[in-house]
Amino acid sequence: MSITETHFRKSVSNLKPPSSGQYIQADWDLAYGKISPTDDDTRLYEAAKWIASEYAELSKKYPSPAFGSLDSEWATILAVAILNRDHRIAEKLRDEVAKERRDDPIYSMDAFSGLRIEGNNGQHFTTTDFAESSTDLTENWLFDALKVSGSSAPPEDLTTFGVAAGKFYSFRKLLSTLWNQAWFDAWYFDLDKDGATIWMPSDPDAMILDQSWLQRQQTNLMNYPYIDISIWPSLSPSQRRKRSRLRAVTSVRRTENSVLARVSSAQYLSSRPPVYTIERSGLEGSFIADFLDVDMPNAKGVTVAHLLSAWHLILDIAHGLSRVTKLPQTISPKDAQEIALTVPEGTLVQAIAEGIPVDAVTAKKIVEFLTFEIKTSKNQKGNRGLWSAPLVKIPNCNDYLLPLPALETSNPLRKAEAWMEKGGIDDSNPIAARGEKYEEIYRARIRQAVIDNRYFKTASVAEHGVKKTKDFGEQIDLLVAFGGICLVGEVKLLLMPADPFEKARYDGKLKSAATQAKRKTQLLQTRPDVAAKALGIAVESAKSLRYIPIVIPAQDYGFSTKVDDVLIVEASFLKLYLSGGDLVVGRAIQKGSSRAIDRTIQYYQTEAQAGQKFESEASAPYVLKRIKERFEWSSTPIPTIAHSEAYMAVPIFGDVTGIERQKARSLISRLSNGQSEFRRR
Repeated sequence: MSITETHFRKSVSNLKPPSSGQYIQADWDLAYGKISPTDDDTRLYEAAKWIASEYAELSKKYPSPAFGSLDSEWATILAVAILNRDHRIAEKLRDEVAKERRDDPIYSMDAFSGLRIEGNNGQHFTTTDFAESSTDLTENWLFDALKVSGSSAPPEDLTTFGVAAGKFYSFRKLLSTLWNQAWFDAWYFDLDKDGATIWMPSDPDAMILDQSWLQRQQTNLMNYPYIDISIWPSLSPSQRRKRSRLRAVTSVRRTENSVLARVSSAQYLSSRPPVYTIERSGLEGSFIADFLDVDMPNAKGVTVAHLLSAWHLILDIAHGLSRVTKLPQTISPKDAQEIALTVPEGTLVQAIAEGIPVDAVTAKKIVEFLTFEIKTSKNQKGNRGLWSAPLVKIPNCNDYLLPLPALETSNPLRKAEAWMEKGGIDDSNPIAARGEKYEEIYRARIRQAVIDNRYFKTASVAEHGVKKTKDFGEQIDLLVAFGGICLVGEVKLLLMPADPFEKARYDGKLKSAATQAKRKTQLLQTRPDVAAKALGIAVESAKSLRYIPIVIPAQDYGFSTKVDDVLIVEASFLKLYLSGGDLVVGRAIQKGSSRAIDRTIQYYQTEAQAGQKFESEASAPYVLKRIKERFEWSSTPIPTIAHSEAYMAVPIFGDVTGIERQKARSLISRLSNGQSEFRRR
């Protein structure tokens, strides 16, 4: 949401936040006392005091560092061990929830990602939520671990250290999350009749929309993979290998001093495609497709395709080791090493070299590329922490640790984008610039969609956009005329923001893009000759068009909203709209049978209708509306030290209900009548 800058916010913007040990309450009091506060100022000030009081009690309760007397090596091992242990417990809880709901006859395809589990203290969350939070807090733990000097033998029982550090970093992560929500999204707290603290967003609708964008992005990522999912059961093992990896780590064995990984031909006996195939298909259906096999300027001989294959070879090893590693009640040093999935560098290099295949030098380069580094001013580019570099090197030795949550749940688009940035495939490199190439590819796809649209008779797309010249001082990414309107598009290679800081940057980029789109549109309206030449139409026809500025992000962030009166239209939606085909607005599946069927709608039947309905459909798209309507507000308890009781409002994404559920039942009934292209798997 858009935050209004006030004198108070400006005054405290350079002060240490309340989730930091360097926070000084007196400085905040002074800034607050100097102004006539708005309601938002007061809420922010009170939020800072609440969080600061919790942090102060946290610092009193736990030692620094929280992992006690452990040296850097063992603090690092224990960090990943606790992460993996908690992740495996969360997955077990999720599977139990899914088992309890196995008799529910209908699910929408995207409802599975919203399946929630409940912790011991009543908190409820998705396994993805848990993986994200626990992985982020582990990075903080690793940062502190690397600052420890000296070396000492670990105690025989690491449980106490692990529990204490886990609670400390988890609570510190919670306070950081609360503060980011308060600062960036205007969250605030109130007290209920019993005196409990309730944290909530000041604009619930904006948060639901934000969650809807994220949910749609996750659903869109499955568009290409679902083709593989639907045909996979009918493929032979050899055909499956051609659509996936030829080789995989097929067995893993831990010996006394090493880990032996066998790489051989993958069997693919399951009726469901492996995760690698799904992720690869997702990338092939995105802008990443055109960069998969591009050599990286900063890592010669390495490509995104290599890194994705290596990632899943490492995941093979992680899964193989996890299957034979039990979770004990107490954690000894040997237990910690095994739960943290300790692997020698040589095993990783060998598995990658044989599995991709590449030579040993390139395999070692890939291991280094995927090795986690603490962020510094020198290595920020492409550094998404464990989410893009999941190999944690143990200090002072050549063994690595494998964090399961990052390996299993990292968003494929986000990690591929990070790899490209780190590898030098970005707009700072004129040889491998992403932005311009993406614009060119997207423009070509829009042009083809318009050409193939059976309803369009006079529509036109500027094949090369509009180039900046001495005669016309603006460059226009996308120009499309149909049904009496002309879209003047500013194309931006923006994904879904990964955190509040990135979200704030994206807001600034959308605002800048909207300003550009509006300025270019205003100029183009005075130069119908330029529009006519680019579109290949008569000048009189160009004069009759109504010009509409739009910003087109690669993913959903901002979709359907307006920034400075400029409409934000997600790239895939615009392509679908201009294609004239039926739009898939939902996919119903039947639990247990894996049978599925799509529900579609048609937006228009003539070119004139397409032009007339564009703004209203893009401003309130049904593809978002059906997602938004499935969110319900609930609350989850959060731990406190300085306060008696506290809860946080959470939006819960559920399965289809009401009319949508009736429609899903109707679709499912068609499956049993043989009317779907998808068959039982």
